[in-house]
Amino acid sequence: MMKRKQLSITILAFLLLPALLTGCGSQPTDTNPVEITRPVTVSSLSEQSQPVQSEYLGVIGYGELKKYSFKVPGKLVLLNVHKGKAIQQGELLASLDQTDLSLALRNSQINLSQAEQVYQDALNQYTKYLELAKAGALAQLDLDKAKLDMDVKESTYQKAQLDVEVNQNALSDTKLYSDMAGYVTDILYKEGENLAAGYPVIVVRSQEQVINVGLDQTDAAKTKLGTRVKVKVSNFTGEGQVTHIDQLPDSETRTYNTEIKLSKEIPAEAYFIGATADVSLASGTEQGIWIPISAVMNDGEDYVFIVESDRAVKRNISLKNSQGFNVRVEGLKPGDNLVTSGMKELSEGMTVTMAQTAGGQ
Repeated sequence: MMKRKQLSITILAFLLLPALLTGCGSQPTDTNPVEITRPVTVSSLSEQSQPVQSEYLGVIGYGELKKYSFKVPGKLVLLNVHKGKAIQQGELLASLDQTDLSLALRNSQINLSQAEQVYQDALNQYTKYLELAKAGALAQLDLDKAKLDMDVKESTYQKAQLDVEVNQNALSDTKLYSDMAGYVTDILYKEGENLAAGYPVIVVRSQEQVINVGLDQTDAAKTKLGTRVKVKVSNFTGEGQVTHIDQLPDSETRTYNTEIKLSKEIPAEAYFIGATADVSLASGTEQGIWIPISAVMNDGEDYVFIVESDRAVKRNISLKNSQGFNVRVEGLKPGDNLVTSGMKELSEGMTVTMAQTAGGQ
């Protein structure tokens, strides 16, 4: 019985030994760890007025579009241009068959020559009769008849002159010339086809480069004729100004079509009718708090860090207009110390050491 009691005591002591050893070797824990301080760069905010650019997606337009047609009917015998061809002012575009009109002109010229001779004879006769009447050798009735005959012959002569002029004009109208420099956008007939007078044959757009963009009501009200605009098509940039703003909105989009003519044009190889263009439109200035876009972070909401009492404070903001690398925001006030560098290492309430940017924001 005694042996069993001693064995139990020995086992208990063996089990308690690790606990006693652990207790003897433990040290008190540090309940106040050293707080981490982050270095940041800050900028003291103030209200500023900056120019604002409105960004839109525009469409490359035609500029001035003109449809050329013949004033006379006829058979199309020559197309001197092709679709897409660059043309100069005064360049021949197309011509009609001149055979019938040339004959008509020749016939009217013969009639004119005959009418002129007949009129000249009548004029000479009247001149003689007038001298005789003055001498008392001719009755007044005969002089009046000679005068009437001369007037009729003069009228016929004048009509013959008019016929020649009409046929000359008709013959010249068989050739179609461009009255502006531009590009052929469409050809509506083929050689050998008969055309009626006044029907469009060739469509030409001017060389002016035009961008059309639909402005919302706010920007349309602020934009004036002559407003400077920058555009970008692919990797090419151009500049121009607003030349027209529609007074009525589009019935579907409710935007106001605005025409922009480029003074600094993009290369012709990039100017495709109907292609899109990025449009940056100067739309006045905005007063407010402007901060670098790089200072803005997002965790589902846009926010920045400011420094108050040497601690980082998270401040939710609302983004408004942007201009270059800056953005106008709401949610900050003048005098706030905005963290502009080192904010990615911060969390709410963390202590910081500040370095002020030169001149502030």
